[in-house]
Amino acid sequence: MTTSSKTDLASLAEGIRFLTGRPLAALGIATLGMALAALAPLLQTRAGLPDDPQVYQALTFACILPLELYFIPRFLIAADAQTGQNPLNRPAEWRQRFEERWLRAFWGKLLLGLAFGVGFLLLFVPGLLVLMAFGWVPLRILLRGESLAQAARGSFQMMGRTWRRALLTVSALAIVYLSVGMLLDFLVGLVLPDPTPQVRMVHPAIWAENFCISLVELWLSASLLALFRRLEAPAEDQGNMSASA
Repeated sequence: MTTSSKTDLASLAEGIRFLTGRPLAALGIATLGMALAALAPLLQTRAGLPDDPQVYQALTFACILPLELYFIPRFLIAADAQTGQNPLNRPAEWRQRFEERWLRAFWGKLLLGLAFGVGFLLLFVPGLLVLMAFGWVPLRILLRGESLAQAARGSFQMMGRTWRRALLTVSALAIVYLSVGMLLDFLVGLVLPDPTPQVRMVHPAIWAENFCISLVELWLSASLLALFRRLEAPAEDQGNMSASA
């Protein structure tokens, strides 16, 4: 039975349910993201770096890296385990599985990012093709315990079957995420047209924006988890992943 790609748009709402199902964890991650982002203007000021938006963005990315490295993956594997639908990530074992897998998942995500970056430089399209083919590698490593090679092969096969479904929902997620980001930037710009690093460190509008962005990024990750679970073919994947259990 073929699943409609429009049905997969429910992943957006399922991402919200993952957050509301663990509200303290979600708010904690958003608060941590807000605090980590505040380190960027502090470092910019202390190091005497130029007041350049690109410098600020690069520092912000570096400061919030612990979220992508540890805290968001931990939230995702817990959310996946609590559904109790996959024997490779049982509710009673997710903490142990996370400690075994999170670093490998991060390296998988880093390699994916590097491959996308190289492809992006080669006229953009190759980067998108890499992301489409291997975008599920980090989640397959994290949630199902696969090796990098297994995850790459599984992601490629899964997207070969479901790329039309994935494309529609991922595009919708990207539109929502970018729209919210632009709206937040617009609202903050009304209050602070040209903030200096010193202002960014202390102004409530910047802190509120960073909190909201962290929460939206967590929602995006949770929605991608929901989409992954919809696209995953349990019968086939169980056979491929049994050696990783």
